[in-house]
Amino acid sequence: MVMVGIVPTRYSYQLIKESCCFVVNLVDKSYQETFAYLGSHSKRDDDKLAAAKVRLADGKKVNAPILPDCPVNIECTIVDSIMTGSHEMFIGKIEYVHADAKLVDAEGNIDFSKINFL
Repeated sequence: MVMVGIVPTRYSYQLIKESCCFVVNLVDKSYQETFAYLGSHSKRDDDKLAAAKVRLADGKKVNAPILPDCPVNIECTIVDSIMTGSHEMFIGKIEYVHADAKLVDAEGNIDFSKINFL
């Protein structure tokens, strides 16, 4: 399970409510400038993904895009949500995990220590 908290006024909140799914993209430091830009602009105002030249790909199991340039993407379907003051916490069942091949060992485990997280 994965949990994310979203403020209801955020553009992504409505997308998650409508689709009943979300993707967690784990970001490494090579995308620091890009994600600083994405975090400070709303898709409501402009196409921030196009402006930042962010590539998208379809999820394999959920109706939400992944960011294929991130080292790990976790596709989730919502199983529950909880209002906690200013945020709604969406609890997601993991449906599919994408990971860079260089992070995965012979048994299929992801070595998260190899990611230089943002």
